[in-house]
Order: sequence, then C-alpha cells, then structure tokens
Amino acid sequence: MSTRLERSTTNKVIGGVCGGIADYLQVDATLVRVFFVLFAIFTAGIGFLGYLVLLLLMPLPGQHPPFVQTAAAAGDPAATTMAPVTSPPPNPEATERRRAMFGYFLVAIGVVFLLSNIGVFRIVRWDLIWPLVVVGIGVLLLAQRIRR
Repeated sequence: MSTRLERSTTNKVIGGVCGGIADYLQVDATLVRVFFVLFAIFTAGIGFLGYLVLLLLMPLPGQHPPFVQTAAAAGDPAATTMAPVTSPPPNPEATERRRAMFGYFLVAIGVVFLLSNIGVFRIVRWDLIWPLVVVGIGVLLLAQRIRR
C-alpha cells in the first residue's frame, strides 16, 4: 500500500498511473482503468489528457515529484547527496479517509448529473459553472498550500 500518490511499477498497462491510483485508494486497478476509459469517452478525450497530465506529474516510487526544486538543485553546498524518498508507514485511518472522500466525490458528481438529466438545472448555465468550479478547486488547493 502506498501512502504517497505515485505511479506503479508492478501494476501497469501503459504508464502505471491507474495502478498507482488504485494502490493509493486501495481499490482494484481495473475499476480505475474503466473509469479513465469511460471518462475519456464521455468527455471527448479529456480523460485521455488527464491521464497524460498524471503521467507527467506522478513520480515513480522512490523518486522526487517533478518540478520540485531540491536543496542540492537550489545550490545548497551542504546538500551534496540526496536521500531517496520513502513513504511514511501506512496509516489505515488515512487510507479509509481517502477512500471515503473519493466515494463522496463520485456520489456528488453522480447526483449532479442525475439532477441535470431530470431537468432540475434548466436555468443553470453549465458552460459558466464548470469553469468556475475548476477555478475554485484550484484556488482552494493553492490556499491550502500557502497555509502550510
């Protein structure tokens, strides 16, 4: 079990992204692969682009994430050797919390699509809502990073 989101080297078909996500969430990798395929089909290829982005951003086990400047790369003379990245010991509570959050997310998306198909949101302009939601999530993630 991985406590860090990283690509899988053992459970991979193309790049190990789905296997890494499955290891992180402790679910079957086939479910994650089916989700990516369906997402790519129903979003006219956005799922494929998401997979490519994750392929670039998710590190292999034991490696530092891309686009992160280490002390040695920053010119710190004391940092001559770099220790390999190790995952912290598994925490079952954190794993269960991640799985629950992923489940809540899927249920919420499903409810929104169901209500939209029923016609509850006839007056809502989804062409404006979805970009605002994506921007809001990005701002939330950046704000959490700044607080640390």
